[in-house]
Parts: sequence; structure tokens; C-alpha cells
Amino acid sequence: MAVKSRGFWISWLQVVLGLLVVYSLVLVLAGSVAGDLFAALGFGPSDAVDSDEVREYLKLPFMVLGAVMAGWAATMIQVVRGPLREGSVWALRVLASSLAVWFVLDTGMSLVLGYPTHALFNVPFGIALGAPLVALRESPSLHDG
Repeated sequence: MAVKSRGFWISWLQVVLGLLVVYSLVLVLAGSVAGDLFAALGFGPSDAVDSDEVREYLKLPFMVLGAVMAGWAATMIQVVRGPLREGSVWALRVLASSLAVWFVLDTGMSLVLGYPTHALFNVPFGIALGAPLVALRESPSLHDG
């Protein structure tokens, strides 16, 4: 397989992060759509508590989650477009540590609470964002500063 260029991975990250912003905004603007999606994936409210009132209340955490994710992704896009594109080592470290903290906490919490489907849902996001960071780490044009 041919080695991809830094430009390819920078573009890849921008596309994935852009899609993450769109997904996040769907959570904010269409909380009931998020509830339906989460229920379809197996981590909606259990039948014992599923009601119109619960579904209506769950819009709030979905919307808050979406707002936080949109902010996180927007920040990451700016770091990718600026310092990471310029080859800054600190930018790569910031992005990698941010991704690692999210992945370990979110996936770990999902497993501990008994929601393996949600943990599996995180894996494609982790790979789509992590693989480019690993590839960029191995890039010879990184510098401190």
C-alpha cells in the first residue's frame, strides 16, 4: 500500500471532523432523531421507563452532548487547519490526547454500564480520527513550536 502524504491525512481529518460537526448539530437540532438513532442502536431507554415524557426529557442530554461534541470538533478542525498542517508536534499531542481521553472514558463507561453496543459505536470514530494521527506522528516534517 502506498504511503499517504501529510496533505492527505490533514484533509482526511478535516472531512471526518466536518462530518462529526454535522452529526453533532443533528443531535442539537433534532433531539428526537438522536433518540430514535440511539434506540435503534440498542442504547435508548429500556421498556420499563420508555414513555413520551422520558423521550422528551432525553432530548436535553442529546442536545447538550451534541453541543459539546460540536465545540470539540470545531476546536479540533482549527488545530488541524493551523498548527498541525504546519507540522507542530504540540498540535499532534493535543489532538491525540483529546481523542484518547474521549475514547477511553466514553467507551469504558459504556462497557462498565453494560452498553457494549455504544462502545462498539465509538470504534469507527476512534479509528477514523486515530489512524491519521498515527500516520502523521510518523511524518518526518513534525517540529516543536
